Amino acid sequence: MKSVRVETRNGYEIRLRTVTIRHGPRAACTGATAARGYVAFVQIARDGEVFVNWHLPRLGHRWPSREQAEAEALDYAIRLVERRPFEGPPSDVPEAA
Repeated sequence: MKSVRVETRNGYEIRLRTVTIRHGPRAACTGATAARGYVAFVQIARDGEVFVNWHLPRLGHRWPSREQAEAEALDYAIRLVERRPFEGPPSDVPEAA
């Protein structure tokens, strides 16, 4: 399985990296502990410029499967990219004085 999933929307590249959350002492060092959930980290970039690096804004929430974590993170990122907040306001919105 690829470690980074890449999707393209509205000229932006959405990169997803899903990590396994483990619980227990030295969980990162041993494979003996069971997975306790997954968290997907998202990066949104265009033309080499990174606009966003984050995970879903639910502190402490873990998804039971890798697929569910990726699907929800991708859905959230797509909604953000479709709003186009990185390009500034639409041309018909007057600038503040």
